[in-house]
Amino acid sequence: MAEDKTNFDAPLIERWLAEQQQWQKTLLTYMDSMVKSEDFLVHLGNAMRGSLLAGKAYPTQPAPAASAPETPSDDKLDQILFALRQLEGQVHDLRLTLDELQADKKRTPRKAQPPKPKDPQ
Repeated sequence: MAEDKTNFDAPLIERWLAEQQQWQKTLLTYMDSMVKSEDFLVHLGNAMRGSLLAGKAYPTQPAPAASAPETPSDDKLDQILFALRQLEGQVHDLRLTLDELQADKKRTPRKAQPPKPKDPQ
């Protein structure tokens, strides 16, 4: 009972800090287990490559100078895939523009024809 009372008597900031430390421990434990998972590393690699293809650099630390550079074939493949994604985006934009033009064409009213005279019969 005395332990419960000290837990409630602690200032709010101390309880918050203790809770944040527990969350950090939980996150670090989870990340440690994920780094050992081959699937996680494959998905992380795909995400990093995808961000490069999208033209947005994935946030990383600078690589050491001793690391081996990418092979020229990998670099050329990335360039081809990047160009392909750009073309794909341009074609998509073109389709949207054509759809808008067709919708505008359908919306514009046709010239009104004069009413036909009614036969008095």
